Formats: sequence, structure tokens, C-alpha cells
Amino acid sequence: MVKLLSYGQTWKIINDYNLLHLQKDTSSFLKIELDRIAEKTGLISNVRGYGTHLGFDSDHSSKLMRWFHRTGINIHKCGPNTFALRPSLVLGCKDAAQLRESLENYHPNFE
Repeated sequence: MVKLLSYGQTWKIINDYNLLHLQKDTSSFLKIELDRIAEKTGLISNVRGYGTHLGFDSDHSSKLMRWFHRTGINIHKCGPNTFALRPSLVLGCKDAAQLRESLENYHPNFE
């Protein structure tokens, strides 16, 4: 019974704050911007996924991971060259823009 109440409250919050619509907007923004960065810089490639569960590859994954941590981006590496995004429902476009800016400002000799 407690689980049903908990789920009901969670669903109410998702609906009240229109979090699924926010997630859809953020997902579209992320995918478009990651594709643009891939085309523009060549730093990342193979942008893929659905919703905000996105992934991309990079030949510079070790340095890029250190760069992300240095710039405050919490991202998951799920393979030798693959990064995975699994953000929460409350991630907005403004927050997602930080990832874009971090990739745009990447400098390989940042140490």
C-alpha cells in the first residue's frame, strides 16, 4: 500500500511540474547540440539514444573525462570511448547548455 501511495505522489509531482514535457525539450536540445558539436569540432562522434538517455563516443575519452570533471560536468563513461547521459527529469535546457559549453571550450592541453 505504501508503494502505491509513493508512486501516486511521484506521478502527481511529475504531472504538476510537467516534467515529461521538460524532459522532451531537454532531450531535443541535447541531441541537436551534441550533433552540432560533433560536426563542428570532431571531438565527439556517434551521438545516439532516445530521450535524455543519450550516448556519444570520443577518441579522447580519458582527457575529455578529466575535462568534464574539471568543468563541473557529472557524466558517466560506459566503455573505453563511450560516454552516457542519464540525467534526472528536472534537467532543463539551461543546465544542458553547460555540457555544450564545456565541449565547445575544450582545450586538449588544459592541465
